[in-house]
Amino acid sequence: MSVTTTTCSYCGVGCTLELHTWRGRIIKATSPDSAPVNHGNLCVKGRFGYDYVHSPDRLTQPLIRRGGRPGARRGTPEYGQLKPASWDEALALIATRLNAIKAAHGPDAIGAFSSAKCTNEENYLFQKWVRAGIGTHNVDHCSRLCHASSVTAVNMAIGSMAMSNSIGELRDEIDCLLITGSNTTENHPIIALEMKAAIARGAKLILIDPRDIELAEFATYHLKHRSGTDVALYNAMAHVIIAEGLWAKRFVDANTEGFADLAAAVADCTPEWAEALSGVPADLIRAAARLYATSRASGIFWGMGISQHHNGTDTSLTLCNLALLCGQIGRPGTGLNPLRGQNNVQGAGDMGCLPNLLPGYVPATDEAHLDRLGALWGAPLSRTPGLTSTELTEAIGEGHARGLYIMGENPLLTDPNLNH
Repeated sequence: MSVTTTTCSYCGVGCTLELHTWRGRIIKATSPDSAPVNHGNLCVKGRFGYDYVHSPDRLTQPLIRRGGRPGARRGTPEYGQLKPASWDEALALIATRLNAIKAAHGPDAIGAFSSAKCTNEENYLFQKWVRAGIGTHNVDHCSRLCHASSVTAVNMAIGSMAMSNSIGELRDEIDCLLITGSNTTENHPIIALEMKAAIARGAKLILIDPRDIELAEFATYHLKHRSGTDVALYNAMAHVIIAEGLWAKRFVDANTEGFADLAAAVADCTPEWAEALSGVPADLIRAAARLYATSRASGIFWGMGISQHHNGTDTSLTLCNLALLCGQIGRPGTGLNPLRGQNNVQGAGDMGCLPNLLPGYVPATDEAHLDRLGALWGAPLSRTPGLTSTELTEAIGEGHARGLYIMGENPLLTDPNLNH
């Protein structure tokens, strides 16, 4: 038996994974207690989800659909059948077809979906190929439909799109966790274990969720609000913090702008007003606001229960307001932490797999940066902004987009309106 150490990428935490192999087959997965992120813990997928490696259903060579005709309905003989092909034949066919579309209709008639399940290196090379090789910014990935609102809000508020906290800070630094819109034990089990470790150390938990999820058992305060009343609830917390003088005046004066506008906006958002809307008792709102504001290090964690609202950006911005108002950002254990849906949503965005942003979140309209990247990559870059994934779907239906390259993504599962 041999043991190979690697990194588990199921949920994006980066757990250390040991794969035990016997005669070329994985027979067991473990993790050492010394693992810096997961301390020997693995989720059920990391522990038992290795069977697919040896599945007979896995593709081992390219397939090309043969014997079909354009426009044929799926399931009819005229639709053709997928047949095995060599790599050289498959790659040559792809290149020939993409070049033909580009020559006939221009590079913007081609779109591409990258994958939040692929590595940073793969995503970087993919968007580079789309931009420098094909000549279009039509590249996007699934964050368009999960945490795009969170990314927009956090970028507007602090100029960054990444989580503020490392996972290690949960266990060692944080004193107060505010968790909302996230069933963390189910969706991010390793992070939830670190949260429980922080609570065992003495950290307090404010849980804002209509449901009695597992974390409710660990909560100091559980605010069970009516669905859709998040903004009212968070603004009421801001009202309490300002009214009782709990806001971080020196931090706000030195690092923020718009405090007077915020104070005016929440002046009438009393806990009693929020109670009538949200169903959360006014005294409980006050208690949660005081705990968050006065703790030495408070961190906010939210999932797609926030970002998937029609006003997800505004909801995320109210969370940003709380962090900035209390100076709960920029120090260990403090910050804003959108918990991502797939394992490398953050990395795919960092690498520039977005139609409006280049690697490092530089706008794709930045002429000087386009020139620098073009010189670095050896090809001039388009000055036309790209289409988002949903816009690209519309363009396909309208006949403007003629080719779609998909790397490791499943738009029929991820995107809205399957029939469309």
